[in-house]
Amino acid sequence: MGRLLVLSFLIILASASMAGYYFVTEMIISGGKQIADGQKRLEEGQPALEEGKARIAAGRRELSKGQEEYDRARENPFLVLVDRLLKGGKGFEDARRRIAEGLERIARGEDEIDSGTRLLGAGEIELQLGMAQLKRAKDVRVAFVLAASLFTFLSIFLGFRWRRSFPRIFKRRRS
Repeated sequence: MGRLLVLSFLIILASASMAGYYFVTEMIISGGKQIADGQKRLEEGQPALEEGKARIAAGRRELSKGQEEYDRARENPFLVLVDRLLKGGKGFEDARRRIAEGLERIARGEDEIDSGTRLLGAGEIELQLGMAQLKRAKDVRVAFVLAASLFTFLSIFLGFRWRRSFPRIFKRRRS
């Protein structure tokens, strides 16, 4: 009776190992797709980040030119007088407001660039961790195959080795 239990247990272990193999294989397939998607998103994110940096640099240059023009105009007493007489000082007021808006937009853009840089870095780290997990899962899959093979071999070997005693087990039960 003990031999029958041992063989049954080995067959159950072999079946469980194969089920584990199939489960891990599905997880590897799913993880591989997620890693491919993550790599694609990183590849798309890097140029977008570089484009954002270029736009911020262009905005800084434009703002700097506008600030220089404003400062030169403020130093010219004739322009200040003309603005006060013709526009009631609104020309310089609008220029100050536009410069302030430009500074605010650049600050927001820099914040977005910093945020994007952090997200990109976090994505790279997450991708590396995912690749390491995928490698470990592949190792576990190999372990499941080896275990299933070992348990199957033991089941077959012991089944043939003990085959003479099985009819005796069944004959005793009938008596």
